[in-house]
Amino acid sequence: MASPTPDADRSALAELHAAWMSAVAASDAESLRALVTDDYEVFANAAPAIVGPDAVVSGMRAALDRYRVQQRFDPIETVIAGDWAFERGIESMTATPVSGGAPQTRSQRALLILRRGADGRWRYARGMTNGLPVASSSSPTAS
Repeated sequence: MASPTPDADRSALAELHAAWMSAVAASDAESLRALVTDDYEVFANAAPAIVGPDAVVSGMRAALDRYRVQQRFDPIETVIAGDWAFERGIESMTATPVSGGAPQTRSQRALLILRRGADGRWRYARGMTNGLPVASSSSPTAS
């Protein structure tokens, strides 16, 4: 079997992101299980760590029962090193309450560590998010 090319790996990572966002948009938390490693762990901004596929599914199910969510991930940097990939970028999401109400939009920085499994598929292995800096409304003035 030939080794994947960098372009094939980048396409596979983009497909993984698309599969995650599609599952979330469809409120299908169970589909997320197949997209993470068995030892998955993510540090979400200002929240306890999410560890393992069961925690992903139950946490997302609880969120998706309350909100319809649209996500986007805009990579800034992607590094592929063998069976590991590291991506940093901006994650944006809009959450609309199922019970009605105004949508809430939020963007944050994300660092993703992905691992290719023995089956050749890329999955999320680790991650961390944190908020973006607050935009300043003032500008420097000349003296």
